[in-house]
Amino acid sequence: MATKEAPSPLAASLHALDRIEAALARIENAAPACIAQGPGLRRRHEELKASVAQSLAGLDELLATRDRTERHDG
Repeated sequence: MATKEAPSPLAASLHALDRIEAALARIENAAPACIAQGPGLRRRHEELKASVAQSLAGLDELLATRDRTERHDG
């Protein structure tokens, strides 16, 4: 039985970012229909967008810090 090689950290990060972008696109595509159902969903959508933006900013900073560390150590 062959063993599967683990993806590099960069490849894993890029794959994760691709999945996040795909999920965001699905949310944005579904948002108009959901928001039209009432003000509660509009508020939840705006809260979700703010939360995701904050999370992505944190991920961006984490990746930037890791990139700077790898360049410094390499």
